[in-house]
Amino acid sequence: MIEWRADSARWEQVARVIRKRIESGEYPPGRLISERGIVEEFGIAYTTARKVTAGLRTEGLIYTRPNYGSFVGPEPTDNE
Repeated sequence: MIEWRADSARWEQVARVIRKRIESGEYPPGRLISERGIVEEFGIAYTTARKVTAGLRTEGLIYTRPNYGSFVGPEPTDNE
């Protein structure tokens, strides 16, 4: 569990943890990043988890495939 800080929003704090995991290679390209998993691991609401994935998607760290989920990038091309 994470120790919440008062100086930033919870979604930003969770995104920071996941970003570090991606950058360190703990979460390799293609790994599923599920909102349900985020909710369960960090004890946050689904709306907060959606902000996490939206933020990481905006940064280009994850991509989302409708009906499949969100995955660590880079997004594969259609040729792969």
